[in-house]
This record gives sequence, C-alpha cells and structure tokens, in this order.
Amino acid sequence: MTSRKYGCYATNVGALLLALAVSFQVAAQNDKGKVETIEVLGQKTTLQLKKAFDNQRFEFLKLYNSINEVAKFDVVCIYQKPIGSKIAHKSCEPRYVKDFRAMKIQTSSSGTGIDVNRLPSDDHIRFLTKNRGEEAFEHVAALIATHPELFDSFEKLDALHERIKRRQVEN
Repeated sequence: MTSRKYGCYATNVGALLLALAVSFQVAAQNDKGKVETIEVLGQKTTLQLKKAFDNQRFEFLKLYNSINEVAKFDVVCIYQKPIGSKIAHKSCEPRYVKDFRAMKIQTSSSGTGIDVNRLPSDDHIRFLTKNRGEEAFEHVAALIATHPELFDSFEKLDALHERIKRRQVEN
C-alpha cells in the first residue's frame, strides 16, 4: 500500500469512527430518560449454599457467644488440619464438651505419658455429655426466644438449611 493510499484509508477510518462516536453520543442523549432494567434470577449451587450456611452458622455462633452469659454453654471454634492435610477447617463444639474431653484425657494419662488406647472416642464423649447437651439446647432455645437479633440470625440459618435439604431431595 502506498503512503497516499494509506493516508486516504486512515482518513476514511478516522471519519467513520468519528461518525460512530457522534451517533452514539446523540443516541445516549436521546435515551437518558429511558433506562432499561434487566432482572437476572439465578440459583446458587449446592456447594454455594453449604458455604453460605457455614458462614451464617459462624455469624450465629459469634452473636450467640456475645449474648450468652453461661460460660459452660459457650461454643468454642478452632481451625484444625486433619492428619495428612494442609487444609484447615473450622471446628466448633460447646465448652462443656471440650472440658469433659480434657478431663478424660487427663485421667487416661499415666505418670509418664498418655495411653492412647484409653483415650475416649468422640462417640463416647457425646454419649457421656448427652444430658448436658439437652440442657444446652434448652438454654439456646431460651436465648433465641428472648433476643430478636439472635432469632433473626437463626431464621436465616434455618432458611439456608431448608434450601439445602430441598436440593438434596430433588437430586
């Protein structure tokens, strides 16, 4: 392409771009009063719902612990890495379970170390703390009933739980 043809070509392209820009500007000014609204409805995946449930659960527990005045019913959350994994996950349990587990470990230890065979299993701990669990349930229910912000947080948690259950039934 010669420089003269190139110059004409560039001028034509430039004029075309200028005309397009002016026409878009005029169209935009004419449509300022008209705004198109597009509504997009979507569904979260089951994994997204479970993640939202976990986030809401931790928010609920944080609020619960700030309201709760009975230390044994506090819920203690820690990050744990399962053996052989580098990915930590948040694990929560009531303080009375943690205290009971610590007591059982202490009583199973001999003078020089811990006898692993005498350590209680999680099922054993749950069984031995069952009565206290029923008492804790009643305590949580009373707090939810008397604190509107805790009730609202619980309702959100329950709604997410119901959506997850419905999704599992559908699949």
